[in-house]
Amino acid sequence: MSWVEERDRLIAETLAFVKEVSGNQPELAAKLTVAVDAEMKAAENPKQIVPEPAQPMKLTDLREDIRNRVASFKARQQEMQDKREADYREVIAKVRATLEQRS
Repeated sequence: MSWVEERDRLIAETLAFVKEVSGNQPELAAKLTVAVDAEMKAAENPKQIVPEPAQPMKLTDLREDIRNRVASFKARQQEMQDKREADYREVIAKVRATLEQRS
């Protein structure tokens, strides 16, 4: 069963349920039937969603963004360099301490 047939079967069941529930209230049945029909038409003709075009950045904003990114990158690189140097000093200190104990 294709999805179209399944959808149509579900719509038919829904309309039958609406008529059963509304009973002796024909105006309610008419309102519900109109609502179901509107949803069915919307399902048959889906709207295509087109994203809005992105707003171009101003040149000054773009330059500022680049400056901020470069500054952030440099700061991160400096942090990594400092950590490497601290780790190096720690390892060398351990090696020297071990060598002094053996002597």
